[in-house]
Amino acid sequence: TAGCENSLIRELHHFRILGDNQYGRYQQYGAEECLLTAGGVLCPSPGCGAGLLPPEGSRKVECDRRLLGCGFVFCRDCREGFHEGPCEGPAAPPPDEASQRGRWDRASLQLILESTRRCPRCLVPVERNGGCMHMQCTQCRAEWCWLCGAPWNRECMGNHWFG
Repeated sequence: TAGCENSLIRELHHFRILGDNQYGRYQQYGAEECLLTAGGVLCPSPGCGAGLLPPEGSRKVECDRRLLGCGFVFCRDCREGFHEGPCEGPAAPPPDEASQRGRWDRASLQLILESTRRCPRCLVPVERNGGCMHMQCTQCRAEWCWLCGAPWNRECMGNHWFG
């Protein structure tokens, strides 16, 4: 729950309204909250966010590659790369803030991957935010088809104009 009275969804048919994507996100955030409540941590490495249950009393946490992690070794207290001695630099962020930052980094990366494609000529990421499949790169001005990546042509115009 979000700390709000009556925020727990009890009627299972309400999940159908969410759709597969939103329901998957609901499940992911629910699992992450459960992990954090149980004393676990989320890997703070951008693009990872794997859930980990490190042993109590140890500051050294390894995001194990064998368990779908990224291999990052970090300090449980400050969420920076692992180090001996006290945490340095500005005050360490609270663990939930570091986990939230990793969660947002992962969500941002996923959004970029879903909403952009690289220009076939100069490889700059291009965002399609509506309209037809005819793309024009803002960098090199190349015209290409969002669906097939080919230079824009009559076939694309006829078959892919609106997807």
